[in-house]
Amino acid sequence: MKDDLEDELAAAMLDRAQQFPPPTYEADALVAAVGRRRRRLAAGAAAALAVVVMSAGFAGQLRHDRGSPAVPAPAHPMPASSPSSTSPPPAAPAPPADPSRTTRALYLAALRYQDPATRADVDLTAVATLFTDADTYRRIWGTDSRGVTCGAAVDGVMAAGDIRLYQGAQPLGKVASLAFDGSGTVRSLTCTADTASGHGDDPSVNGFYGGLVTAAKSGDPGARPLLAEQFLSTGLRSAQGATAGTCFTGTPTFWLADDPTSGTLRHGWSMTLSDSRRFPVDLDEHGKIDTACE
Repeated sequence: MKDDLEDELAAAMLDRAQQFPPPTYEADALVAAVGRRRRRLAAGAAAALAVVVMSAGFAGQLRHDRGSPAVPAPAHPMPASSPSSTSPPPAAPAPPADPSRTTRALYLAALRYQDPATRADVDLTAVATLFTDADTYRRIWGTDSRGVTCGAAVDGVMAAGDIRLYQGAQPLGKVASLAFDGSGTVRSLTCTADTASGHGDDPSVNGFYGGLVTAAKSGDPGARPLLAEQFLSTGLRSAQGATAGTCFTGTPTFWLADDPTSGTLRHGWSMTLSDSRRFPVDLDEHGKIDTACE
């Protein structure tokens, strides 16, 4: 039985092989076919590369023809800086001068110029800048500074709005008024009679410092302690001794009181004497000079 089955299977396989013979391969033909395929693929890749290169060249030429840069512009280009952005900003205008400072500088210059001992220290070019223009300077200052002091030589000035002028401890009897322009320089000066009947004075200030100036000019060394007893408080004389109220200035030849201050019971001034020392003084409720040089 087994032998019959094997015979039948062999016969069927033989019959199949005769009907569908296995394919045959020639090695030379197979190698040639593979070579041809590789050459076709290489040629296609080269052609594609050439197309890409030519396309890039054409696009670059097109950008050049249109004036476009070879390098692409950034996504957010910065705006070109204008000429004004590199130039410095315009200078701010100078602030107006303080009229009170102009007044102080003007009257200190006049007092120095009228004192032979300090006249050489006055810079007339600097004085001219205190006026609006050269014509105003020449008209008011003149040639001897007396236009600033209402035509007279003085050695004491009390500046508080209107300007009171003194010769020693005595008022001149005239009041100077200044007008200023927008820059704080002097535009005009007017002199009028002093009709305040002494109410605009500060008797301890002009009495003490004017008295010291008179004593210095007359050569009276004994006047100082008497003036101190009359016009200075007991506490100030005790604290500062022989030079109380003057910051150790010996014999002043002129004085200027300005920048007045006021309080409930006390008031004060800023004092400048002929040695250019500037210091504050306070007067107590009795009108006596109570603090100085502090």
